[in-house]
Amino acid sequence: MALAAARDPTRVDETRLLFEQRKMKVGIIGLASSGKTSVFNAVSGGTAEVHSFSGASSDAEPNIAVVTVPDTRQDWLTGLYKPKKTSYATVELFDVAGVVPGQSAKDGFSAQLLTHLRQVEALVHVVRAFDNPAVPHPNQTVDPLKDAELLELELILADLAVVEKRLGKLDAEIGRKKGPEKTLLEAEKELLQSFHSDLTSEKPLRQRQLNEEEMKLIRGFTFLSQKPLLVVANIDEKDIGKEDAACLVALRPFCESKGMPLFAFCGKTEMEIAQLDESERKEFLSAMGIQETGRDKLVKAAYRLLNLIAFFTVGEDEVKAWTITEGTPAQEAARKIHSDIARGFIRAEVCGYDMLQQHGSWNAAKDKGQVRLEGKEYRVHDGDCINFRFAV
Repeated sequence: MALAAARDPTRVDETRLLFEQRKMKVGIIGLASSGKTSVFNAVSGGTAEVHSFSGASSDAEPNIAVVTVPDTRQDWLTGLYKPKKTSYATVELFDVAGVVPGQSAKDGFSAQLLTHLRQVEALVHVVRAFDNPAVPHPNQTVDPLKDAELLELELILADLAVVEKRLGKLDAEIGRKKGPEKTLLEAEKELLQSFHSDLTSEKPLRQRQLNEEEMKLIRGFTFLSQKPLLVVANIDEKDIGKEDAACLVALRPFCESKGMPLFAFCGKTEMEIAQLDESERKEFLSAMGIQETGRDKLVKAAYRLLNLIAFFTVGEDEVKAWTITEGTPAQEAARKIHSDIARGFIRAEVCGYDMLQQHGSWNAAKDKGQVRLEGKEYRVHDGDCINFRFAV
């Protein structure tokens, strides 16, 4: 039985194309010589040149790669249905130019660097926590905590410049408007003034809890310190697997205070693993007793950073993961596949992955009462396998 919702393949739907073309974008940032391009290569399996390049340069192009989000549940579903095609969730990575300390306050980030950073939905900040005399640290001493604080400050200062520029224009605009337009501008001014207070106190905007109306007011700004951020400590090989490594102990309180998850990753080792062929990689991991590579763990961590989950449509044609935000109603989840399915939504046939795996097939799970009919307001859970019933 195919669980993927049926649709007319001859019909072109713009909404569907927009959803299918959109990928989750994550920016990899860091100070010069932090090893962020090594991390990028390790995650993407790429061979981008590992060298120091600076965000002060207006022509510094990012390294870009699309990587799949590993999911053992989808692997199992593929084994069960043996489909013609398996489509995993994906993440698009942008390895941008290294940030120069003091750059945002002195000259501001280059327009190109800002463009790349503003279009991503989350940031991965690679912090140098390894010693290598062949790659001197720009500040002479390896100090992960200081580097993390420096780059966080750069993001805050970049946002502060945007807020101050906008506030400088708002009074004149308010004076020219009346009625609802004036009210909206006054609300924007009040919100930006509170942002200004936070930023001048070196508080990132990601720590602010905003309601829906406030989010609408600032939608066009794409503040950098508001984006979810994962700190990746690029550690020495000797510190792999050590939760009590000095660099992690130093970073944890800072990351917790700023609402940033911390992840340990050895870019050098993981890049070497990524560049092995499949058989060599499996042999190496088996010999090391490693169940899951740091690369896979990091991709999953970036995926979770945006509070994302996956539901599956499965069948002989395709097993596909669809990315949604946790708490998404069934009707909106259906829109990810096709707008017609959402418009003509009747019911969702739902079986949790765990139940499907436990009983071995859709029909067996159904016989045990584990296949449910849910309405449009049902909140889709991570791992749900869904067949949408609809009529248009």
